[in-house]
Amino acid sequence: MRKNTKALLVSVLSLALFFSGFELCLAYEKEIKVLSSTLAESIVTSGKKSIAVVDFTDLQGNVTELGRFLAEEFSASLSELGKGFEVVDRTHIKSLLKEHQLAQTGLIDPQTARKLGEIAGVQALVTGTLTPFGDSIRLSVKVLDTATAKVIGASRGDIAKTKGIDELLSRGIPETITAAPSTGKTTPPPAKPKAVSKVEVGDFTFEAKQCVISGQKVICTIAVVNNALNVRFGVYFTGGRSILVDELGNQYKSFAAWFGGMGGEGSPMSQYVAQLLQTVPTGLPMNLVLEYRDVVTTARYVNVVVDFCYDRGGFKEEKAVIRNIPLVR
Repeated sequence: MRKNTKALLVSVLSLALFFSGFELCLAYEKEIKVLSSTLAESIVTSGKKSIAVVDFTDLQGNVTELGRFLAEEFSASLSELGKGFEVVDRTHIKSLLKEHQLAQTGLIDPQTARKLGEIAGVQALVTGTLTPFGDSIRLSVKVLDTATAKVIGASRGDIAKTKGIDELLSRGIPETITAAPSTGKTTPPPAKPKAVSKVEVGDFTFEAKQCVISGQKVICTIAVVNNALNVRFGVYFTGGRSILVDELGNQYKSFAAWFGGMGGEGSPMSQYVAQLLQTVPTGLPMNLVLEYRDVVTTARYVNVVVDFCYDRGGFKEEKAVIRNIPLVR
């Protein structure tokens, strides 16, 4: 009888510990959902349509496994809310940060936010900091406008420091860039950036044929191929759409565009949005020509963001980013 009582007590204690850990696990998930909901309302109110979540850090800018884990959780939670904005894949964002050597310390400063917004085509960044306090961790999350680097939303909460959370917190991320020892030799010129001249977005392929610079004017020719059924395809070229970004981080708004026998121009400062809308036959390349002015003469490479829409059972809007196109002189 005594043995049965002891066994029963052990079972009850085990179940209590199990459910206690389960509740703590659910607690951090609930906290993330609550904070995500608050941030989503700020994003919707600000009118932002595309966001990205970067690695969370401590107050010194150090990234841990916990920071990356929570950033992934927030990215998934914001995506699931279905509030009308797009959450850009974090793998894509991390590759851009590495490619352009941005935010090497983990901290996102105003200049980094603006440049990442330009090259990734996102309008807002979600950043976060982690601060341990006894048995909990204070989580502070902000939404930054990539155009101004101003905070457009913020939220704070606490998550319990369970054994699993504490282990992730203790795992730092090794530095990917280290300073080379001084040898007294001249530093070699930077390597030529890898060009991504062809990209596929949805059912369309965009391939850069060339970007020619003459004085301070750049004309880029891009072949557009529709890989599905014949559809109407439109390119936005005013109102700050279809921008050009050089390797120095300078951004230029399009001045004029030609596509499918149609053309138009307008002041880059114009607030209205114009588009060239044409039917694009299946599998037939059609040239899109975009003109930019007042480009700095020292630029060597450019990135083109094609802002387009198409009619396939309703209009949809997308962006195609073609990177590191060498300027032809």
